[in-house]
Parts: sequence; structure tokens; C-alpha cells
Amino acid sequence: MFIQGDIFIGESLKNMEILKALRYNLLVNRVRQASPSFQRINSRDEENQEKDFEIVEVDSLHTQRRCLSDRQDLDYLSSEDPTKPELTDQSSLLHIGQLCQLNEHLPARLEQCPWSLVYSTQRHGTSLGTLYKSMGGMDCSTSTLTVIRDNCGQVFGAFCPTTLRISLSYYGTGHTFLFSFSPQLQVYEWKFSNSFFVKGSPDYLAFGGGGGLFGLWLDDGLIRGQSHRCDTFDNDVLSSSDDFLINDLEVWAIS
Repeated sequence: MFIQGDIFIGESLKNMEILKALRYNLLVNRVRQASPSFQRINSRDEENQEKDFEIVEVDSLHTQRRCLSDRQDLDYLSSEDPTKPELTDQSSLLHIGQLCQLNEHLPARLEQCPWSLVYSTQRHGTSLGTLYKSMGGMDCSTSTLTVIRDNCGQVFGAFCPTTLRISLSYYGTGHTFLFSFSPQLQVYEWKFSNSFFVKGSPDYLAFGGGGGLFGLWLDDGLIRGQSHRCDTFDNDVLSSSDDFLINDLEVWAIS
């Protein structure tokens, strides 16, 4: 009899708990039906939960990150980088990074000066005489940057703080230098051993000399060239080999 009473009491407690739960659910449903604001809040919560568990494919994430990186690169290139020169034309031999590197090696007075393309073999043909004529009306103090790409794709050249012209003797100053991207930029400055900076002739154009060798030599047709170690700059061979063929050549005026 005692055991049966305990069982009866236990079942009664369970029934009471069930009844309370039913009453609570009924009350909540009535509140939901009577309150539109509650429905809106509940609806927003469900939408937020769905957004929180939105599935994004891994490939999509990689694509988004790549696009973001591209935009950052474009923003960098379009920003006002103090080492980025102002070009009047687009170079077919140098990309923006190489232009910025070369600009850092120019005399301080030229770092903010515009670059003008005054001669290009793609536009003007291959003639040293035409190259000289393209600078005929310029002030002799206009600086020039000669850029060459040989038949093996090597890019190199010379900076001179004057125009390129025919002369009886060497000209230029100690700011003259040779350079080569092989593939990183190498700059060869004046070593104070002599003053053989630039020599312009109807038959050739040469930068640097000593011991019968030129640091950079170009023929009158701008077809062939040579590069050797010279006393003026103590440079390595700039081109892919001592003797090379000129694929493209540009001369920029900087003033």
C-alpha cells in the first residue's frame, strides 16, 4: 500500500509538470499572436541566424582575397609615390618598378622632373643620325636616359646629365652612370679613374672608356652593340654577352 502511494504521487508530479509546460506554451503562443512587434523581432532573429550560418565555398574565398590583393596593387600604383617619375609616354622597355628604381639614382634636382620620350627605334627607326637630330633643339644641359633591350631580353643602358650629340672629345660629368637589370638593378657610377663619360661620333655612340674598351658602345645603325668592363665605371658586362644585337632602344629626356 505504501509503495502504491509513492507511485501515485510520482505520477501526479509528472502530470503537473506536463500541465505547466502546456500552459506555458499556450501563453507564449497567445503573446506571439497578439504582438506584431514580437513577430518582427523573432523574424529578424531567425534571419540573422541564417546569415550567421551562411556557407561560403573555399574557392570563393580565394577569389575574393585575390581580387582584394589586385585592388591594393592598383591603389599602390595609382597613388602618388614620390619615386615614380612622370612620363609623357609609356615605356615599352621598363615597367613601373624599374622606372622607380632608376629614378632614385638620378641627381636630386631631377627626381621630380618629367620624362619625355624623344627617340625610340619602334617609332623612329634604327639610325644614330636620327637619334642625334631628335635632340638638336634641346638645351645641352638636358639629361638623357638611354635604355636598351638586346636580342636575349636583357635590359640595360646609361644615364648622362647632357644631351647626346656628336663631339670631338668626351663630354658629361661625374653624375653619368651605367646600369643593368640582370635581373636586379645594378648601377655603376663614376670611379674617378678618368673622365671618359660619353663620346658621340657619326659612326658610333660610346659610354665609358679606358684601355681601348667601352663600357657601352653602339654602332651607327643602332643594330649592333658591345659592352666591356671599363676604367670609367669599373662595370660588369651590361648585356647578355660582350657583343649583342639591339632589339629595342629608347632615349628619355629629363629636365
